[in-house]
Amino acid sequence: MSNPICENPILNSPLNSSSKDKFIMVLNMPYILQQYAEDDDLLNMDFLQMSVHGTIVPTITIPPVEVRYGGQSANVSSHSRPNYEPLTINFIIDNQYKNYYVLWKWLAILNDPKTSSYEGSTTEQRSLGKSGNIHEYQTTLSIMSLDEYNKPVIAFNYHNAFITSLGGINYSYRDGEILESSAQFAFNQLSLVNQKKINTF
Repeated sequence: MSNPICENPILNSPLNSSSKDKFIMVLNMPYILQQYAEDDDLLNMDFLQMSVHGTIVPTITIPPVEVRYGGQSANVSSHSRPNYEPLTINFIIDNQYKNYYVLWKWLAILNDPKTSSYEGSTTEQRSLGKSGNIHEYQTTLSIMSLDEYNKPVIAFNYHNAFITSLGGINYSYRDGEILESSAQFAFNQLSLVNQKKINTF
């Protein structure tokens, strides 16, 4: 009788490993940003791709529940996921500041810096059935791991995501270092997609 463990093994050799510096983020433009695209060329895109580093995939837990019976107790699955920790990314600012501007504009719509109000869809737009719910400022963003040929091999998809903070920029005329910043996103669900199901672009 054959050993099922040896029929189709996945071999993990020292050379079969992933690199920490091969990640990109792809952000599908949320509805509210798309509405500003007619008046703002920097928002006229379907998705934003960014070079990211320092990203931490959150811990995924489905905690147990202790069930008492008689003089003992047993652990069973709770079939429940607690809220995820926010997703924090560090990213390189492009030479036109487009990626930084898109994230800044997203925050500015959530709370306008001048009027301190939400600048999403108007009452008139909502009466016409054009969005008007929490999903209009939420979107799906993907963190993709790349192989040695810069092809995506796996994607961490963060659903119902929206930006909550945008980091500062440290300027210095004394060095020529690449400008970097950071951003934080809240999200509701996390899914994992393998190589065969990732849409390439």
